[in-house]
Amino acid sequence: MFILLLIILCIFFILYLKFKNYVPILMYHRIADIPGDRNALPKEKFAEQLAYLAAHNYHTITPQDLYNHYVNKTKLPKNPILLTFDDGYEDNYTKALPLLKKYNMTAVVFPIYNWLGKENKWENFGKQLTTTMTIEQLQSWHTQGMDIQPHTADHPFLTQCNEEKLKLEIIDTKTKFEKLLDKSMDYLCYPYGFFNQQIINTVKKANYKMAFAIFDHVPLWHINLFALPRIPIPSHQKMWEFKLKVSSIHIIFVAMRKWERQFKQIKNKFK
Repeated sequence: MFILLLIILCIFFILYLKFKNYVPILMYHRIADIPGDRNALPKEKFAEQLAYLAAHNYHTITPQDLYNHYVNKTKLPKNPILLTFDDGYEDNYTKALPLLKKYNMTAVVFPIYNWLGKENKWENFGKQLTTTMTIEQLQSWHTQGMDIQPHTADHPFLTQCNEEKLKLEIIDTKTKFEKLLDKSMDYLCYPYGFFNQQIINTVKKANYKMAFAIFDHVPLWHINLFALPRIPIPSHQKMWEFKLKVSSIHIIFVAMRKWERQFKQIKNKFK
């Protein structure tokens, strides 16, 4: 019995050493109350989450902070956490930004270049129509202490793009965003979280410093700066689960989603 307990403790210690350098990276989309849309988090729930982070001494960081920590060994504040918003919806500006400022927090938004200030018609699968942030709103977002980084030109499945399309989506879009907003664009967000080695090679060619995924194909046993895992925060997010997702065991949620996807893929092969 003692030997079994010792083995279990050793396993947990090894896991701790492996995962302790991972910083929780939360993935949000819309801040809105929309029944049936798992990517739309009600404003009240977002406020509750920020209040929890503030009360428990979490400190929001930027992608640059994270990069400096991983590459230059710069020390991060206590309980670091990175808040990310995909697609750049207008409600990020009208609803999330006031709450972020209220709690003195920062976040990064990943807008889609060809859909700035337009209706979200790239989501042509029954999503409720809304609009994305305009250029002026993005500029205001940035001047109020938030970051902006690219989410490609058209939000395609990058793994289905040929080399010419990848250049347009990844390399050319970086240059366009830099000219439009007069700031460096160093951190890419993969649409749908999908990527492969060819995509990573293109991202490196474009001189991005890091890239954000979700859980699919991300490594768990080492940190890959071009395949950083993020933790989705869905509309039905319960607070007890949120607390675990920002805790020291947050990487377990990434692993569970990763293994779930792999199991489904294997299951489908035998249908």
